[in-house]
Amino acid sequence: MKIKIKLFITIFIIISAIIYVSACTNDKQSRSAITKTQHTTISLHLDEDIGLSNNLLYCASFQMAWNIMRDQIIKGDIILEPETLFVRNLNRQLLGKKDISSDSYVAVAGELSKDLVARTNKELQDKFGDQAVHGFNIPQGTSNDRQLIAYAFLYKNLEFPTEFEKLDDPITFTANGDKTLVKGFGVKSFSSSKRHHEKLSQQVAVFDYRNENDFILLLTSKSVDDQIILAKVVPDKTLLQTYASVLHRVDKVKASELRDGETLRIPKIDFDITHSFSELENKRVMNKGWEGWFIAKAAQDIRFKLDEKGAVLKSRGFLSMMKAEAPPSMKKPRNFVFDKPFLVCLKQKNGDYPYFAMWLSNPELFIAK
Repeated sequence: MKIKIKLFITIFIIISAIIYVSACTNDKQSRSAITKTQHTTISLHLDEDIGLSNNLLYCASFQMAWNIMRDQIIKGDIILEPETLFVRNLNRQLLGKKDISSDSYVAVAGELSKDLVARTNKELQDKFGDQAVHGFNIPQGTSNDRQLIAYAFLYKNLEFPTEFEKLDDPITFTANGDKTLVKGFGVKSFSSSKRHHEKLSQQVAVFDYRNENDFILLLTSKSVDDQIILAKVVPDKTLLQTYASVLHRVDKVKASELRDGETLRIPKIDFDITHSFSELENKRVMNKGWEGWFIAKAAQDIRFKLDEKGAVLKSRGFLSMMKAEAPPSMKKPRNFVFDKPFLVCLKQKNGDYPYFAMWLSNPELFIAK
């Protein structure tokens, strides 16, 4: 691509990931959603170190943004100055086609125009409907100069077949010596004689239960292609290594079901947070043919909710680039209580990597009792 000196190109990358795992059909923000955090880290990629005190959160939306910009705009690995590990990790493109089903997203790239916006909006409406895409369309340009855009929208419906029980008593979540009372859902005391519990047992698979602080659960939704993984385990160094270790354990053993007298208690999670990736902003693009260009803005919005009905996930990533002269086992009942740090993953059943993962080291993303 030839670049004229006076040419001004802005690359917008908007990714919206929506996963509905409940009967909830509206898109209104829950009043209980946490919007401000002090101990949660938003990661650009899966291969990020897990800390002892901070939650670590990853969503594929920004990686999707990076991929489409790399493949369709830059047409090669994006090289920034200075070169950093997280840029190299983004260029690895761990997220593959089988990690997100093609029927769950819309992705486009090209020069921003009324025609492109109209065509994309029509595809979004035809595929997902008004309710799903409201507020996540391609933004209108604010400049008269030429703009290039890369846009992707992800939507999944993972509704639980049977709604879990609301827990009257709070879960005492313990981390780093502190105890916090949080709201929860699950099964108070499993009984195979109850019809409702019989249905619930069909959507809870237990893998490699070693003790009450070391076990893995797979929750089944109405989507046969997706899995919800909850793992109360000792974490490995990184989120990626922890996920890989959990998946290895799942593959090695046969699943068991809930047994009479057993308890399942999962904290309710509800947050709506925005994060700017300052580590990318104001970095020069060093690719040949892109001299003088730099990353002006890199940000991501993540909306996630997990309760007895299911999970709702929305994520929007934004990346802009511009050119300037100077850039700126056991007989006894087992207890499945997620009262200590644990892993949450959402993935395609046949995918290699999750499209959403987080390690919860503290309770600030839970709903307080």
